[in-house]
Amino acid sequence: MNPNVPVGRMVDASPQLCTYSPGDTDANDCGVPATWHIAWDAQMENGLACDQHMAEAQQRFAYFDRHPISPDCGMPNAHWFFELKRCGYPDDPATQEAAEARRQHA
Repeated sequence: MNPNVPVGRMVDASPQLCTYSPGDTDANDCGVPATWHIAWDAQMENGLACDQHMAEAQQRFAYFDRHPISPDCGMPNAHWFFELKRCGYPDDPATQEAAEARRQHA
């Protein structure tokens, strides 16, 4: 049995919300749809940010990597593909096709 669900094409990921929360309280959650997936460190501690809070993070913090949010971000067993600038599954044909297209345009 394959534990990874093939998700296919990129679709609207707007239900994923920015996780910026000053003071780390529910009352201060941003709540705006996330546009960025951020890896804060090499251990892959990560979060989601809207454009405004990504810009603030870029000014204030060092981070390991980032890419535009997609439906695979935060899904179980998804991998962070640094070269492709997205999350996905290694055995997903869409991920493999994206990698091949990137190699051809490099």
